[in-house]
Amino acid sequence: MLKSVFGEYASLAMIGVAIIAILANSSTIDPEDSIPWEVTLAGTCALSVSAVAMVAKKPEVAYFVMGTLAFLAPTYYVYHRNVDIHNWSFGTRLSLKASAADVVADYWQSTPNVTNFDHLLPGPLTLVQLSLANPNVRLFANATEILHSGIELRGAGGAKTHDYLLVQSPRRVKREVAAIMTLLKVPVELDVWPDGADMSMDLQIASGIVMPHLFSARLLPLEKGAAVAKLHEKHKLRPFLLDCFAVEFRPNLYDLYDESR
Repeated sequence: MLKSVFGEYASLAMIGVAIIAILANSSTIDPEDSIPWEVTLAGTCALSVSAVAMVAKKPEVAYFVMGTLAFLAPTYYVYHRNVDIHNWSFGTRLSLKASAADVVADYWQSTPNVTNFDHLLPGPLTLVQLSLANPNVRLFANATEILHSGIELRGAGGAKTHDYLLVQSPRRVKREVAAIMTLLKVPVELDVWPDGADMSMDLQIASGIVMPHLFSARLLPLEKGAAVAKLHEKHKLRPFLLDCFAVEFRPNLYDLYDESR
């Protein structure tokens, strides 16, 4: 009896400490270091329900709530992280047949600060392998590496909603350099080519960095259709596309990791 009561109070104490830790971390001065409000709310509610269940002598409810929270935590973490890809080395690093899962698994290991909790898992297991969703992809590419595919997506009223761009990355195949293409689906409201930008492509400009683009996107399966099939015939096209939701411009190739995560 005494052991049972002690175990109950110990569980409540642990839940109380977890709630205090969540609230304390959410109230830090630096927003980059704090837990997002939705995590604070969900975590506090889940832990409170678990505490009430323990008091009500229904530990199975507490175990279910905590188990569900533990199951969904990797997905939330991975979904809100970015894997960074430098397009110039993309073709050399991963072959044409590499799937979206191969890309995520490879670049997850080389992107700073996303593997902070992987050491808590057994063996070579990573959080991205436990997640139900992929992380965001941030593709860094020169303006000289970006081409328009000739494909546009129009809405019901005939207005253009998306452009499909091709980003080429070099890869040596049988002693020859081939261009591996990645298809990007870009909403028209994203200003890929800002007004007033000098897009003249003389040899001097084309040999350097004209306007570095940083595309933020979701990895999706390659869309079906006659237009995409024609692209497959003309280019070495990867088996997935990047559904872009943001684009930025960076002054040089090496500032991708300068901002804190």
